[in-house]
Amino acid sequence: MVSQARPLEGIRVVDLTRFVSGAYATMLLASLGADVIKVEVGDDGDPYRAQGTAFVGGVSALFQALNTGKRGISVDLRSESGLRVMEALLATADVMVENGRPGSLRRFGLDAASVRTSHPHLVYGSISGYGQVGPDASLGGFDLTMQAEGGLMSVTGVAGGEPVKVGVPVLDIGSAVSCALAVVAALLGRERHGRAAHVSSSLLEFAVATFTSVAPAYLVDGEVPRQMGSHSPTFAPYGAFRARDGYLAIAGAGSEDLWHRLCTAIAAPQLRTDTRFATNADRVRHLPALIEAIEAVLGRHDVDDWLARLAQAGVPSAKVRDLAQVLSSAQVAALGQVREVPMSGGAYRHIGPPFQVDGVLDYPRAAPDLGEHTDEVLAELGLDPHGASITEVPEA
Repeated sequence: MVSQARPLEGIRVVDLTRFVSGAYATMLLASLGADVIKVEVGDDGDPYRAQGTAFVGGVSALFQALNTGKRGISVDLRSESGLRVMEALLATADVMVENGRPGSLRRFGLDAASVRTSHPHLVYGSISGYGQVGPDASLGGFDLTMQAEGGLMSVTGVAGGEPVKVGVPVLDIGSAVSCALAVVAALLGRERHGRAAHVSSSLLEFAVATFTSVAPAYLVDGEVPRQMGSHSPTFAPYGAFRARDGYLAIAGAGSEDLWHRLCTAIAAPQLRTDTRFATNADRVRHLPALIEAIEAVLGRHDVDDWLARLAQAGVPSAKVRDLAQVLSSAQVAALGQVREVPMSGGAYRHIGPPFQVDGVLDYPRAAPDLGEHTDEVLAELGLDPHGASITEVPEA
């Protein structure tokens, strides 16, 4: 535990989320120092407690990965006593975050309009599949389906191949980071202007946002982006290339000077004078030929040899690594992103948030056992901890 106060210390967050996007958003807030209280309902709590393929101490490693740093309580939302607990909790909180379908919490009086009427000081954060408004707002959405709906699968994979999803839940994580950023901004706005806000993000909105650097070509001339494997529809050479013993990624297209330095570094001056590759637009237009020409040269040496030459020439490049190589790298170790978190009966390894504050990552507590902090939190609220059983899960 670090000695200095963390940015959100003193901020209480009521976490009514499940699955990846909501849980990751509130975990980010916890890593910034907020007191995140995870509210679980249903006999088994968060479904992710039993999901995944890896378990530590009988609890899903996936659940632990998404809920480190939080306290956990169990509440029966069907009962009057359970709703009183929620009212008391919200009265002491600064933020509530949920990721159900819009309107799914209305029957409990926990939708944005109801909560903000009763607790106007509260910043209310929502994450959904399709957003809070529009003809599809009531539909559920998971990362896979939203990668399809949001266009990512149409540009991922090799040219002419089948649609491919990104290998990690990029929309879950992206919408979570977006929501957490908006929550922090809304807290600052409340501090400055005295008015809380309902902030929201969605997997679809983040999917559209990922096209920010690709969409201009379509918006200007109607060119629909297509599958291009690891290469870019806008810049070339900018992608993964095969060397003698593996692949390396080369970003040799930021400027014409960078392209010229690449040609010099790989001892291929003929590429500079080839009229097909005269400009970036020409290289994109003739990308298959460009890839073939560059790989013909790279195939003469190993990846590490080329990386040394490219580094000396100032051309951005990297070896294509798998997860084991990434997590064992000296750089990731220096950043401290993988830490052991103590838990009852042992510890688990955890990948921390993608930021540091004053050069520090903090891991205050392990993911909570089901209802672990119910009595503790109720005592803080001045409530009797009777009748805290769980009986119903709100519709997702």
